[in-house]
This record gives sequence, C-alpha cells and structure tokens, in this order.
Amino acid sequence: MMANLFSGRVLGVSLLFVVILIMSSCENDIAVVNSLTVDENTPIESSYDVDMNYTDSGRSVMVLHSPEVNRYPTEEEYLEMPKGMNMVFYDSLGNQKSNLKSEYAINYVDKKIMEARINVVATNAKGDKLFTELLTWDQKKKQIYTNVPVRVIQEGKTLFGDGLVADETFTDYEIINPHGEFDIESEEEAEPAPSKSKENKSGNSSATKKSTNSKETKKTSKKKSDDEFGDFDSY
Repeated sequence: MMANLFSGRVLGVSLLFVVILIMSSCENDIAVVNSLTVDENTPIESSYDVDMNYTDSGRSVMVLHSPEVNRYPTEEEYLEMPKGMNMVFYDSLGNQKSNLKSEYAINYVDKKIMEARINVVATNAKGDKLFTELLTWDQKKKQIYTNVPVRVIQEGKTLFGDGLVADETFTDYEIINPHGEFDIESEEEAEPAPSKSKENKSGNSSATKKSTNSKETKKTSKKKSDDEFGDFDSY
C-alpha cells in the first residue's frame, strides 16, 4: 500500500516537472519568435556602390547605379535609394539612348514601379532635357510619367507644363497642359536694326557729314562693346 502511494507521488511529481518543462519551452519559443520579428522600418539588407544591369534577351538595355540601396521586408517589398541613382538606357547597338538621374528613388519590386524624386533630370539622344521633382517609371508599360510641374529644354526653347507622359527612354513625349514658351534668340536676332535717318530737304553737305559721323560713332561704340565683353562663343 505504501509502495503504491509512493509510486503515485513520484509519478505526479514527474508529470508536473514535464508540464513545467513544456511551458518553459513554449515561453522560450515565443521569445525567440518575438526576437526574430523584423521591424518594417529597418532594412534587412543594405548594399553600397551598386550597379544593376537590366537585360532583354541577353542584351543590356539599362544600367542603374546607386551609392546605396536598402531592401525593406514589407508586404510590398521595395528597394530604397536614399542617396539617389543614375540610370542609362541603351539601344540595340549598345549606344546610350537616354539618361535619368535623381537625388532619391524607391523601387517597388512586385509592382515594377520606380519613383525618382528630388531634382530629377532626364536627357534623351536628341539633347532634350526634362526637369521635375517626381517621375514614375512603369517598367511593365515601359513608360515614364509625372503629374507635377515640368520644365523641358528642346532646340533652344524652354517649355513648361503641368506634367508629362513619355516612353521610358524619353524619346517620344507629351507635355501636359503646356503654358509657357521662351525662345533663346541669337545675338544677331537680338541686335536692333539700324534706324533710318530723316531725309534732309535742304540737301546741304553739313547734314551729310553729320550722318556719316553718326555711323562712325556707332561703329566705334560697337567695337568697344566687343572688346569689353569678349567673344560669347569662347565661354
């Protein structure tokens, strides 16, 4: 009888010990899980001096360089480039087709959408330049667009608009609601035409001499201006 009672007590203590161990193990597991929980505001990976090469059928179509790239593990994973980036697009022959740079960029990996922000500048093969503060690159549609004010310089003109839509290489584009244009005039176009002298009805020689002196004075003044400011083409 005493042996059975002792045996029962030992069994009860053993079971209690096992329960305590299981509970302790569960608590430890929860602690481990909690310790492994990632803060979405903290990057899980950071890379520096990064070059990303985008290819199509083995051919390089775009190269992106960034001083720093951070990867964040949110539901919509994204890559942040807090120090900006520089993108170069290439044609089928490997020649540079366009360039896009900004002081900040963020790339939504799954959506294949990248936003370039702050001092965004795009340049195409023709030399046209786009200036804006926000530009979105839709990699699926191969399109860039913005709905914030833009300034475009093309063929000696500066155009303004409320937005822009273009192909990803900024070759073909449309300015939304253009509302300003400024022509950069050449020096010859800017120079005023010489005024016509009034006809002297008396026809005396003193009037003719005065007109001649006026022309010589104007010529001398023009020469002094050239000597003072130099040749603009040399700057």
